Amino acid sequence: MNRARALAAALAALLAVAPAAAQQQQRPAAQPAQPAAAQADPDALVDATFRAWDTDQDGALSPAEFRAGWGDIRERAEAKVEARLREQFDRVDANDNGGIDAGEYPNLLLVREAAKAGKPVPSLATFDANKDQRLQFDEYLKLVAHMAAGAARAQAGKAP
Repeated sequence: MNRARALAAALAALLAVAPAAAQQQQRPAAQPAQPAAAQADPDALVDATFRAWDTDQDGALSPAEFRAGWGDIRERAEAKVEARLREQFDRVDANDNGGIDAGEYPNLLLVREAAKAGKPVPSLATFDANKDQRLQFDEYLKLVAHMAAGAARAQAGKAP
């Protein structure tokens, strides 16, 4: 799985776990720069987004315009998620060696939360594709996608 696919999988899994947070993340990406009053009004936000996506200004969204606008939202959301995950990764990488080693692994938020909840925590080796006994960022993304997908499945099982 390449980096873009891993990031998309992590994003999809995270969005499934926290749809309200995802909507908050997507809202700024979907809108052009506007005054705060327009951002607070959902109708104004929809209208501004429509105008931004309607590039030929014909009052209708063609499939191409919709795909471009939607792609922009997705790219921005993925970039935000990647930046946040990179920050978390860098914080946990206490020795700054570019990877999460066995001593740092228990400090990962998803690992701590799963352990606290009594849920199974996959071993570092499970995601250590190159077998160097540490997780590089791409391997970390796969761990995040896996654990977030598990959390989404657990939430779906609790749904009424």
